[in-house]
Amino acid sequence: MKRTWRFWVALWVGKLITIGLQVSGRKGTTLPGKIAQWIDPDIMKHLSASFSEGIAIVTGTNGKTTTANLLANILRVAGKSFAFNQAGANLVTGISGALLQTTSWNGSSRTKLALLEVDEATVPKFCNQVTPTLAIITNFFRDQLDRYGELDTTVRLVKESLSPETLLVLNADDPLVAQFGSNGLQSCYYGVESTPDSCRESTETREAKFCPACGRELVYSLFHYGQLGVYSCQGCGFHRPEPAVLAQNVLAEDGLLNFQVGNTHFATSLQGYYNLYNALAALTAARQLGVEDSLIVKGLREFIPQAGRMERFNLKEGEVTLTLVKNPTGFNQVIQTILSVDKPVRVMIGINDLAADGRDISWLWDVDFERFGLREEQIQQVICYGLRAEDMALRLKYAGIPEEKLVLEPTVSTALNLLQRDRLGGERVFILPTYTLLFSTREVLEELQKNASHAAIKDKSYGEGART
Repeated sequence: MKRTWRFWVALWVGKLITIGLQVSGRKGTTLPGKIAQWIDPDIMKHLSASFSEGIAIVTGTNGKTTTANLLANILRVAGKSFAFNQAGANLVTGISGALLQTTSWNGSSRTKLALLEVDEATVPKFCNQVTPTLAIITNFFRDQLDRYGELDTTVRLVKESLSPETLLVLNADDPLVAQFGSNGLQSCYYGVESTPDSCRESTETREAKFCPACGRELVYSLFHYGQLGVYSCQGCGFHRPEPAVLAQNVLAEDGLLNFQVGNTHFATSLQGYYNLYNALAALTAARQLGVEDSLIVKGLREFIPQAGRMERFNLKEGEVTLTLVKNPTGFNQVIQTILSVDKPVRVMIGINDLAADGRDISWLWDVDFERFGLREEQIQQVICYGLRAEDMALRLKYAGIPEEKLVLEPTVSTALNLLQRDRLGGERVFILPTYTLLFSTREVLEELQKNASHAAIKDKSYGEGART
């Protein structure tokens, strides 16, 4: 592929900006990619040509970041080096920036493999320049309709963008994803036999109530969550494909999510049965990339949850779990995880309506907060913060949470102080922010964790001094 003068200027300017950001202590990949894209709109095409072992992408509505980071950890354990947009910058500019970082000044890549998280709405732009070797598709749920439009449109655009040359790693339990393999494309499916939460009937909102092939209503013999489960169409015969990677004997125990595939036992520290799908996607892709099961076991077991994905912080008052919420199905699974805790619970919910969150917050009325209301004896307190704290509190009031348990506090720091002040021993704490509140909340938690760690070291040193 011939590289033009635009490519060389874009490459060198992008790398100079990257160095400048690193010297100033900033980690940004978006700015170098944005400038490089402006200089050479085909920069991704030129950069991707250097990865001789191919490019693996992860896309879908929920679980992209966790799946990509799980797979990255497995690849590291296997001793592989690769380009990776670990910061989660999954639009064209962030992807370009990540590729720039592993490209030398002479235009050659320092790694043979690339692993990229790609926003589902960015897949068409990405695949217009790059043909992925492997594509993981996690699931499809309604997410920020004001940004992405109707779900059918998103699914269609992703489906039309992928090349027949790309091996698809597909969630068999989601009919919207499983349909991708029905056109004779190279496909490998993963799925779940059952979880302790699986049921024969469901009142949850389902995105795929009707067959994607003929439009007839799907029949389910088992629901896992949302539209994920064991389904079939009695009209055209469309049905859940047989997964090549099937999770069995699923159990959450002692802080680990345990499951079995064939004769091999796996475990990860991720909470929530919905995270089982992320682990299965990473496992399936790792096998396709030639990684042995023994290394996959190690990679999953040693994985540390990334920013805001059931991430745990050890504060002076006890452990706090932080997790991102952004759409009804994901929020419902977080609620299920919270209520499965056999302890009193305090919750902080942060709702913003900035562009990255989605301006339309009507989706909150599709979340099953009534489950909190039915278990209000377990829910000790809910603090609502963020720009739309009042809207969140109103939704919870209608869900049956007593007013005396609802607290309004728009700012993160004050909300956390209130939460920790009233916390009793033995209670679990969960903090659930939307995207633009995630990192500011995380920064406060990191500072509190650091202070708690320093205080513990200080107390220990005082104790040792007293003994001497």
